[in-house]
Amino acid sequence: MEHNVIVVLNLFDIIPGHEAQYAEYLKRVGPILDRYNASVLLYGLTKMIYRGDCTQQFCGLIGYRSLDDLRDLSHDEEFRQIMPLRDNSTKNYVLTAVEAFDTMNDAVVWLEKGQAPDAAGDNK
Repeated sequence: MEHNVIVVLNLFDIIPGHEAQYAEYLKRVGPILDRYNASVLLYGLTKMIYRGDCTQQFCGLIGYRSLDDLRDLSHDEEFRQIMPLRDNSTKNYVLTAVEAFDTMNDAVVWLEKGQAPDAAGDNK
């Protein structure tokens, strides 16, 4: 089963008084994401928590074609230069990369085989 979609889940709060700093990050990160063919799948405010303790105000889902594209972006010099704009204006940040199954049935097959993630979190 070949996985070819990586979605990065971003959950976070803006530190009060740092809204302009985070807005500057958003303005500058767009062209960098474009360079790595990343797609903003969803970006918005949390409106309701149905279950769990996740209370972050903002949620973003960014799609990548591969883990290599995500790794390349994370090592991009321009991206590294703007990271402090994000890191110094947010709190309660959760950042998770998810490799998509092609179908839910593929997830069933994976689970029924009793596979478990290795120490690095690789689920293949």
